[in-house]
Amino acid sequence: MDRPVTVGVDGSVASMRALDWAADEAAVHERPLRIVHASMWERFEGATPSEDLPEGRTETAALQETVTDAEARARRRRPEVMVHADVLPGEPIDVLVHEAQSAFALVVGHRGHDALVRRLFIGSIGPGAAVRAWCPVVAVGNSAPGPPLADRPVVLGVAEGTEARAAHVAFALREAQVRGCDLIAVHARSRQETRQAPPGPDSPAADAPLSAALPDRATLESGVTVHRQILDGPAHHVLTQAAHNAGLLVLGVHHQHGMVHRALRPTHQAVLRHSPCPVALVGVP
Repeated sequence: MDRPVTVGVDGSVASMRALDWAADEAAVHERPLRIVHASMWERFEGATPSEDLPEGRTETAALQETVTDAEARARRRRPEVMVHADVLPGEPIDVLVHEAQSAFALVVGHRGHDALVRRLFIGSIGPGAAVRAWCPVVAVGNSAPGPPLADRPVVLGVAEGTEARAAHVAFALREAQVRGCDLIAVHARSRQETRQAPPGPDSPAADAPLSAALPDRATLESGVTVHRQILDGPAHHVLTQAAHNAGLLVLGVHHQHGMVHRALRPTHQAVLRHSPCPVALVGVP
């Protein structure tokens, strides 16, 4: 079976937005959708479900209802997608990390400051707190996502030193290809780059990071129309501005010391908080 698009749900509005986005993603890639709910999700969020349940209703029944409702919603939205849903034992971090090992992409809802996304990406001293999966992780924020459309481009953040074979470059090209949309590759020049490069964003030195990440041959082979933008300013501001009319913003996240571990830089954290569209974080060596 093809690796599924996997989404974590907890019944919240944020996770339902993530579910809708994941169903659309599964449809455009012609992949199955896997919906998972961790049995200890409520405790993770600081709630005590047994105290909030109506009399006569069990916690097990409440958990099952969460995934049953999510499955029905996904089937209504994308009836052509094969959907499978499960309640799995454990804390959300451990459940999602395990599921991501066999996923095409892992999708989670993001409310701006929720603990789940912080621990997935930033990590903590607790065991299992950092993401240990190599698949792309997509955080769907407060803006209600619509179906992937050709008039909503994919935006790719390109840092200095990015190579054409980088995983996030390939992921962004593939996302644009299946959507039939353009790809906007954005490089935010640092102050040091601005001082070293000749004046003007069109100079060869200024364009070097984008040319290395997206050489003409690679873009021609993909069939995707690529627009290159070199902008001066803080990276998080440049990227969030570029993403205002986008369907997806793709960033690379470096694995540390060869370990399956991710830790977000301040730029990534700021983008997650302020991005107007879903953000895909793709691990790169």
